[in-house]
Amino acid sequence: MAKGKRKDLFWLSYSDLMTSMFFIMLVLFIVCIAKLSADNTKAAMDIRHLRSILELENQFKNLTASSCLRYDSIHKTFIAKDLEGIEIFEAESDVIKTNYLGRVYQVGNSLDSVLRILHSKNPDFSYLLVIEGYSANSGKWDKDREYNYDLSFRRALCLYNTWRKAKHDLRKYNTEILICGSGLNGVNRDPIEDNNKRFVIQIIPKVSKPRNM
Repeated sequence: MAKGKRKDLFWLSYSDLMTSMFFIMLVLFIVCIAKLSADNTKAAMDIRHLRSILELENQFKNLTASSCLRYDSIHKTFIAKDLEGIEIFEAESDVIKTNYLGRVYQVGNSLDSVLRILHSKNPDFSYLLVIEGYSANSGKWDKDREYNYDLSFRRALCLYNTWRKAKHDLRKYNTEILICGSGLNGVNRDPIEDNNKRFVIQIIPKVSKPRNM
């Protein structure tokens, strides 16, 4: 083969190689741009999701401004203010006194309303509703006194069942319900012991991936 033809074939092969490399780099560039675009879109959606979680506290405050619930922004909990500091149950019992049933129903109405509005404003969220019973330590008992754990739990359960019998289906708002009794313990205790004759209600947003992500 003549020297000139070999030289031409070299440059032809070299040109084909460079063209192939160019297309490979172009494809990789497009893939990288697409990946970055997808990551940026996901990051933007994550930011919107987290921002909506942070906005929940303002929603809590607004929703409870004129209800039977009081929002405690320090402990991120709700207090059934119409049931605070009073003994709504018969002594040593989980039976609600008849003259306090009206207040219990009003608190149930407020809670139902709060969950309904939260669910309508944040349909991609689910919630954990904690109904937590407390006891006042009027006898200076041991904080882990088993009797008070049992009694505060049964009273919290009674409260829930009273609302359920009043046709408040709180679970329908994409809400899981946890009923518990903290007895003479709990981080939400009031320094004034009489005020611990109460119920603390927590509405905790469960962070999950929105349907449009």
